[in-house]
Amino acid sequence: MRIEPRPVLIDEVYDRLKQAILAGELAAGAPLAQEPLAARLGVSRQPVSHALRLLLSEGLVTERGRRGLMVAPIEPDRLRDLYRVRAALDALAARLAAERAAGGAVVDLSACLSQGRAALADGELGRLIAADVAFHRAVYAASGNSAIAETAEAAWPHFQRSMGLVLGDPDYGARAWREHAAIAEAVGRGQAERAETLARAHAEQAGEATWRRLSAEVAPAAESASGPETDPETDNKAA
Repeated sequence: MRIEPRPVLIDEVYDRLKQAILAGELAAGAPLAQEPLAARLGVSRQPVSHALRLLLSEGLVTERGRRGLMVAPIEPDRLRDLYRVRAALDALAARLAAERAAGGAVVDLSACLSQGRAALADGELGRLIAADVAFHRAVYAASGNSAIAETAEAAWPHFQRSMGLVLGDPDYGARAWREHAAIAEAVGRGQAERAETLARAHAEQAGEATWRRLSAEVAPAAESASGPETDPETDNKAA
């Protein structure tokens, strides 16, 4: 049985739509009608349809009944669950990377730290998010266990969609990069237990901070959607 590779145009449309979702250009809940998207991208509806189905399979797009598709909402509890899984993976990656360093392997995360500090000084949110993702992927690579990155990769788009909520706070961003530096130092020195502890705490704290921000945004929206409460007796009198 032979599977043909995806056409390049579908890949391009998929990448463009995915980046628009991750950057918030296509916000959570935004309708995704094929015809307007095709016109916006200057392509036919067919590659848009294929790309949307791929994004649907990744959880970045969801169905909205008979009205078609929309950008999936960011669910606070679901995201916190993903962060808890990531905490275990990050901890394992940091421990393995430190063990490799202790065994004589060269594990140098300084380039990632420099990239992060430059992004922090610049204050551009997109650069900050990209640098943050690059740091964690570098730790995965340094672990020598490719299964860690493979397992974590599917969840990273969901993290990226929400990272702006916390990294946009200068104090939080500075603290995050201090924590990255501490993890990198422990890894480089071959301090496996310390690296594991720091990496786990970093991911857990990021998950809780993001969950709190998302929950604070979701609650007012839910109240607004439900409308004001009514008093049945008052309604009856008015009638």
